[in-house]
Amino acid sequence: MIRSVLFSVVLSAVLIYTVLRMHSVYEDGLASRVTSIDVHADRISYRTTQYPSVSRLRIGLLATNDPPEKIVLHDCSRMAEFEAVIDLVREQGHTDFEVDLPDSC
Repeated sequence: MIRSVLFSVVLSAVLIYTVLRMHSVYEDGLASRVTSIDVHADRISYRTTQYPSVSRLRIGLLATNDPPEKIVLHDCSRMAEFEAVIDLVREQGHTDFEVDLPDSC
């Protein structure tokens, strides 16, 4: 009886170790999340929401405490909105972000 109890304790410990190790490997394999603002031809994307204008994006930025790490322009015809987004982010005190432009701009 003592052997069966010890066996179940050791088996439980091995199972717990295996699950924790698998979780650690899974988290290490995930790509680091980069918060970005994407300026497309018809919308501005930030996190999981689509905004039709820079003024709406202002509200979204004020509602979150997650400053963007990257601002990406996808359509060269939206350069004015892209510059307005950069100014908006700077107005809120965030200056440490990367800017990504297409080669055609």
